[in-house]
Amino acid sequence: MPPSFRESIRLLPVSYWVLMGATFVTRFGVFVVPFLTWVMTKRGFTPIQAGWTVAAYSAGSFCASLVGGWVADRFGRNVTMAAAGLLGAACMLLLSQAEQLHWLVLLTLLAGFTGEAGGPASVALVQDIVPSEHRLAAFAVQRFVVNLAWAFGPAVAGFVVERSIFWLFAGDAISSAFFGVVALFFLPRGTRSCRHTSGWSHALASIRGNRPFLVLFISCVAVAFMFRQTNTTFTLHFEKSGNPASLLGYVLAINGVMICLMEMPLASHTRWMPVRNAIAVGYAGMALSFLVFLFGNSVTAFMVCMVIFTTGEMMAFSRQQAYAASLSPEDMRGRYSGFLGLAWSIGNITASVGAMALYQWKPDAVWVITAAVGMLAALVLVKASVARGPSKLMPEVHKEPKSPVQAEEVVSR
Repeated sequence: MPPSFRESIRLLPVSYWVLMGATFVTRFGVFVVPFLTWVMTKRGFTPIQAGWTVAAYSAGSFCASLVGGWVADRFGRNVTMAAAGLLGAACMLLLSQAEQLHWLVLLTLLAGFTGEAGGPASVALVQDIVPSEHRLAAFAVQRFVVNLAWAFGPAVAGFVVERSIFWLFAGDAISSAFFGVVALFFLPRGTRSCRHTSGWSHALASIRGNRPFLVLFISCVAVAFMFRQTNTTFTLHFEKSGNPASLLGYVLAINGVMICLMEMPLASHTRWMPVRNAIAVGYAGMALSFLVFLFGNSVTAFMVCMVIFTTGEMMAFSRQQAYAASLSPEDMRGRYSGFLGLAWSIGNITASVGAMALYQWKPDAVWVITAAVGMLAALVLVKASVARGPSKLMPEVHKEPKSPVQAEEVVSR
């Protein structure tokens, strides 16, 4: 008989809870990225210049997911996370002193690299230290921790940014440094590959034959484009609409609060849905949320948009993480996670440059195109689901999948 959700949580190892504690601190301290476009426009830069700077962050993360995934598999999860956290703290402190555009772009590029390089290692470590029968509960708790931090972090950042831009960067740096120290001294290295099989050639050969993973990759490119709007055009549109900056943090915090309070009940009540169809429904909800701005730009409109967007996110992301993990071979977890991070980087870069330039020309076009891109992500998954037939999903994951096809059948709803 599979363990209950409560029993799975009780049996999670101590190292997992150490990782979650450090994760809460570093996620709470993500102060700069949500306010980067706002800070730059306040300093006199144009929306396009701000867009290029945000794109630099995405470009850094583009390389980071690939490098971080390889380093995590080759040298260890904790070493990768520690290096990323400590170097990221240094980048944020330097970024706080940069005034010229070329320095802002360069340092933001480095901050993007260090900020995302530890991601594949964190995901892989959860899979390493948590038995498969408890892994879904572990991912659910991880999302709760991340979004609990996100529920309060932006509100604090909004309070800080109106008083001191320097402390916005300093707070981000302190949280990153804390994560790096904890990772280095209190977390295990996890599963490592031998030198002969840790290269990208082995992983790419596996990925090429993993059709379900490639479908998810394509969808994630589109979803990343859509998701990036909440940190770029969404925040810029809030300011351009004449709304006070102090309220922006509270609007963004709606996302984390809703996820903490509602994601688990929503997932429980939609267990009957095939996993890919449920993810697609969530993508569609996220996409349609941006059309609210075609009808109004008040604080209420931004709140409605965030509520709809978050509902879609809860439907999709509560399943997507476990689904992606189930498609990853045991000895390639870091590289698979890094490759999926590449999809997010592609979407983020496109959104940061293209959407910001489009916003300067015609804001309403951004919302229509974003909705269309999100619907495309949903349709890709639905088409793949129809082509293979509905997934017969079990209540829990009891063993490692032997192939990508098997993996689709063992992801819990």
